[in-house]
Amino acid sequence: MTNILAMYLPQYHEIPENNEWWGKGHTEWVSCKKAKPLFKGQNQPRVPLNNNYYNLLDIDAQINQAKIAKEYGVYGFCYYHYWFSGKQLLEQPISNMLNNNKIDIPFCVSWANHSWSNSTARKNRTILIEQKYGTEPDWIEHFDYLKKLFNDDRYIKVNGKPMIVIYDAVNIDCWDAMKNLWDRLALENGWEGLYYVTTLKHEIDVQFSREKKFDAQFEYQPTFALAKAHKIDYAKWYNLKRLLCKDVFNIPCRISYDKVWTRIINQTPSNGVKTFLGAYNDWDTTARWGKKGIVHIGASPIKFKKYLKKQLERSKTSKSEFVFITAWNEWSEGAYLEPDEKYGFSYLEAIKETMIDYD
Repeated sequence: MTNILAMYLPQYHEIPENNEWWGKGHTEWVSCKKAKPLFKGQNQPRVPLNNNYYNLLDIDAQINQAKIAKEYGVYGFCYYHYWFSGKQLLEQPISNMLNNNKIDIPFCVSWANHSWSNSTARKNRTILIEQKYGTEPDWIEHFDYLKKLFNDDRYIKVNGKPMIVIYDAVNIDCWDAMKNLWDRLALENGWEGLYYVTTLKHEIDVQFSREKKFDAQFEYQPTFALAKAHKIDYAKWYNLKRLLCKDVFNIPCRISYDKVWTRIINQTPSNGVKTFLGAYNDWDTTARWGKKGIVHIGASPIKFKKYLKKQLERSKTSKSEFVFITAWNEWSEGAYLEPDEKYGFSYLEAIKETMIDYD
């Protein structure tokens, strides 16, 4: 049986750091509310159903999210986890999970181990908080925090091992030593080890996943499909194309949703590592980037259902436990399953209907 995991962004509550860096009251909703259509027919702004601009400091919001997700066939959430040498950011939703069993849904975490920068600036970008990996005492401190999550009955485990996703594993220069330590600590705490999943965004991740013998890898879509479409680095291609569209044509770049999905379905790597396939329902980054953003044209619940069905069929054939969907609530990138004013619950209904057929 293949289950659906949805990536979960926790940036829907204020934190002092974001208030300092971006202005008082900053959350993901700020970008969403200021969005506007930049060409005829663009689906902007994206408005949550019944104007439900929730605050994740309200535990009832998470209880409701979990209830809706399970009702519509989403097995669990994969929370982004921000850890910087003992300092955490946006950790409150995960703390809520630990402190309230009424948030009734399986979960795991993806360590989003990249540095933060004021990345919407075109020039003079600055690092807001830098990721540093430290030494053994730092890794032990991190594990001691993670084991609180792993001990939760709702935490997702594969073959008795707590599953942890690493967002940017290739840039962890101490990966081997850190992993060996974490495996030893996991055994000491009664698990058979940890189940490590790397995130495939670029071709270099495929190589690293194989060389470091990860237990599994998941395709972060649509980024991974587009990375494989070009000989140059995806980030360079992405920035070149969006700036060309903005500066020359004065519009955001547009890409065919169907063409991206064709790449997703036909470009899964064969590097000997178990692959959890990826899926996405829509993509529009103009809420965050304006005319420097990219819009995928042609997304709809009907198409999403068709493509998701194919991914589930492929996963069944390869006996993969999960399909990862981007995302539960990436509103500023147009990648969200939560109900909105345009489609209501249609994307969630597509999942529910697909899972019923799949069963």
